[in-house]
Amino acid sequence: MEVLRRHAPFNAMREDALARLAGALKLRYFAKDSVILSPESGRISALYIIQRGAVKAEEPARVSLNNLAGSFTEGECFPVGALIARRPTTLRYEAAKDTFCYVLDEGAFHAAMAESPEFQAYCTKRLAALLALSTRGTREAYAGRAASELSMASPLRTALRRGPVTLPETATVRQVLELMKSRRIGSVVLLDAEGRPAGIFTQTDVLDRVALAGEPLDRPVAEVMTRAPASLPASAPLSEAAQLMARRGFRHVVVLEGDALAGVISERDLFGLQRLSMQGLRKEIGQADSVDALAFAAREVRGLGTAMLAQGVAAEQLTQFVSALNDAVTERAIALAMRAHDVASVGFCWMGLGSEGRNEQTLATDQDNAIIFPDPGSDREGLRARLIAFADEVNRTLDACGFPLCKGNIMARNPQWCLALPEWLDRFDDWMRNADPEALLNATIFFDFRALHGDATLVERLREFLLAKVKDRPAFLRQMAANALQVRPPLGLFGDIVVENDEGGTIDLKKQASRPFVDCARILALASGVGEVSTAERLRAAGPRIRMSEDDVATAVDAFQFVQMLRLRSQDSLERGGGSAEPNRLDPDTLNSLDRRILREALRQARKLQNRVALDYQL
Repeated sequence: MEVLRRHAPFNAMREDALARLAGALKLRYFAKDSVILSPESGRISALYIIQRGAVKAEEPARVSLNNLAGSFTEGECFPVGALIARRPTTLRYEAAKDTFCYVLDEGAFHAAMAESPEFQAYCTKRLAALLALSTRGTREAYAGRAASELSMASPLRTALRRGPVTLPETATVRQVLELMKSRRIGSVVLLDAEGRPAGIFTQTDVLDRVALAGEPLDRPVAEVMTRAPASLPASAPLSEAAQLMARRGFRHVVVLEGDALAGVISERDLFGLQRLSMQGLRKEIGQADSVDALAFAAREVRGLGTAMLAQGVAAEQLTQFVSALNDAVTERAIALAMRAHDVASVGFCWMGLGSEGRNEQTLATDQDNAIIFPDPGSDREGLRARLIAFADEVNRTLDACGFPLCKGNIMARNPQWCLALPEWLDRFDDWMRNADPEALLNATIFFDFRALHGDATLVERLREFLLAKVKDRPAFLRQMAANALQVRPPLGLFGDIVVENDEGGTIDLKKQASRPFVDCARILALASGVGEVSTAERLRAAGPRIRMSEDDVATAVDAFQFVQMLRLRSQDSLERGGGSAEPNRLDPDTLNSLDRRILREALRQARKLQNRVALDYQL
């Protein structure tokens, strides 16, 4: 039991259920290179749990969809699927080194399945069950940090920015105004003879009761202050202060620690907290009236992403939220640029490309965009020049908002990517006919496109053209497939993660882990005539058309989303001054044992998807 508790799902099982499972185990030894199970072993009648060592699993055939080309390590189980289905295994399991396995016979296995929901979930949906455990761990890991960050559930005392600023109620209006000016504050609490709050004097009181009323500045402030100010205990949540302000029309609430004055919470303090909400941040972006204001709002998108990480929001939803807010930043940048450029009547469409086109933007991303416009019939170059000048301002605004200019110059201000619809059709057709290395590179970026602003029908016509033409270009798809297989997931002989020593013992999560999913999903979608753009939706839509089982599709999507989550966590760590200097690089040794295990499984699924593409195109 002590050994099993080090690994999922056993660490989540009830004590009595784990005890019964452990009591049914037998220990077996397998020498290096010995065959543990194979298709010739017949119907599987036991589950094997690796105590120590490593087991290599591979298909006897040279190429197979099921060939994971990796190994199982300590704490992992096999062959779960064959045991549940009561059939022989399709893989050959060999001891990669001297190995000890716990063996659980079929009867005890099914008894454990019936008794433990955690064990059953793992056996029927292994990766999904592991991800659920990882998500719980992520929430717990972020809990300490989240607790130190304010939310509307935080107590009032945590939001007090400064100690209380007070004067006795015998002070004059002039004395109060001089103090407000020197301290740059909007309110002062007036105390009675016993040091308790007798009233509050705010900027609103200055206007309504002094300036507009024509009262002299030497008048006692007690005569014009707001008496018996609204107050709450310091332990009350911020939401209660917000409700009190909303109900009674106040802009300030006095905060008390027992009977003593602790400070004042203003409406502005609460507004600052509510910026980190989808609705509030979206509104702030839409109302930004300058590049500086828009850049400030764009920076808060990262704060929202961090908050969602702490809440355990799934990577797919989180990247969609981030992409949606980044879309709003782009739309506002376009609106600001339109003030100086007469392009509204052109009927153009601003397109997002790459990760933005797929709705998969993370917390660190550069610009990939283009413009498509209707053919004017004449003076095409004149119209292009106007749009390029407009696009240059948009690109520079987005750069100021934290989206660096694309190093490859794939931006709308580049004349190559500011084209009329017929030019885009010719460009796509040329890439599919020639398929040289540059064309293949462009296809991986430009074939992931969607409309962000303007006439979306132009984009849909381009998509219809692409899907219709690519079916007649099998040679192009085959070359795309070969290109997608150039980068293999970093798995070693014993199933562990192989790091790049010249990069500080790290792996590139974007290039080596997420790109295989993205590239394979694109190829499968294009070959199947699927118009979806995001990686997950491409797999879900194309899967049934290419006879991928529902479980295989779900597992591939889960694996991809876990990699995305690791990228988000790595980027968040970099933002806070920790982790690798590169936003997509990760040292696997920094992962806990569960997340490292899930990453290995995710990389296996990426390799499995590549094997399917290799088989489809005989590569």
